[in-house]
Amino acid sequence: MAEDGHAGQGAVHRHRFTGTNQTAAASTPDRADPIIELRQLRKTYRRRGAADLVAVDDLTLRLGHAGTVHGLLGPNGSGKTTTIRCLLGLIRPTRGTATVFGADASREFHRVAHRVGALVENPKMFPNFSARKNLSLLARLGGIAQSEVDRVLDVVGLAGREHDSFAAYSLGMKQRLAIAAALLKDPDLLVLDEPASGLDPAGIAEMRRLIRQIADDGRAVIVSSHQLVEMEQVCDDVTIINGGRLVETGSLNQIQNFAGSDRLLATIDDREAAISVLAGAGIMAHPRPDPQEMVVDFDVGRSADVNRVLAENGLYLSGLRSERATLESAFLNLTEEPPPPEPNPGRTPAQPDPERARATRSGP
Repeated sequence: MAEDGHAGQGAVHRHRFTGTNQTAAASTPDRADPIIELRQLRKTYRRRGAADLVAVDDLTLRLGHAGTVHGLLGPNGSGKTTTIRCLLGLIRPTRGTATVFGADASREFHRVAHRVGALVENPKMFPNFSARKNLSLLARLGGIAQSEVDRVLDVVGLAGREHDSFAAYSLGMKQRLAIAAALLKDPDLLVLDEPASGLDPAGIAEMRRLIRQIADDGRAVIVSSHQLVEMEQVCDDVTIINGGRLVETGSLNQIQNFAGSDRLLATIDDREAAISVLAGAGIMAHPRPDPQEMVVDFDVGRSADVNRVLAENGLYLSGLRSERATLESAFLNLTEEPPPPEPNPGRTPAQPDPERARATRSGP
């Protein structure tokens, strides 16, 4: 499935959890407007014997421009997959609208489906067929010229391995083949839901390169992920959602500004005692997810003072370094909770996504 658009990077739109979503304008997008527009989008799932589950909570957002990568970021269960399924017309929202190229996704997505390519859930192919045969069948079903098969195999870096069976592919190669299938109809918009999930570091790096290449070729790319470090290296624009609600949206640089200036990252055995001692000296420190780490809100150039205050109280640091403002630190500031852990590179299978699971169980 696929889509299109183009524009510069606008100001950050601030949407704290207690705030009110802004109402976006425009009905028929041209190439200067965002491709996707969500207006008060809400999706709830009924649960027997329990309160309704709100997966997406009145989300208003405009995103998607040709030649850019827009990251839809948040922890597992934050509403990313449900939002994507709504904008692709896979499920109907409880209320509100999602429009793609001006078409209401829940009622008329068929009008723009030829412009949208998507990878949602794990790729599904005939396991004993080669990559080429799988793509050839898809092309034939879609009325697409067979010459496109060679083109997309080259784009995703599978030329030379196209005669191998799908079952023999690594997870990363399977993901790339699925992206090749999404690119067969030469879409204007590519939507990828957690495309690097379960990949090892080499596979993640290759996926990052591929996503950037696809955008640089002029397509709009929307990619959801909870891997903040990876998204920082590939995205032009970022939207953070949590609990189904919009937290912040803007260019990568603008979102990173919410991380503040560079800070001190300190490592110490008795972190709670250290935080208390520093507070007594007028120096604020905050715990990190690691039980021995804390962030010190202090001039990086005065790190010796932090060390001295602690040492005078019998507390000794095992590490002290400056931490530059990053997407991860911005996420921490905006959501006031640690980001989800990065996947274990030693594991190949993708971790189960509870959001996807409940969507599958409950249906639209």
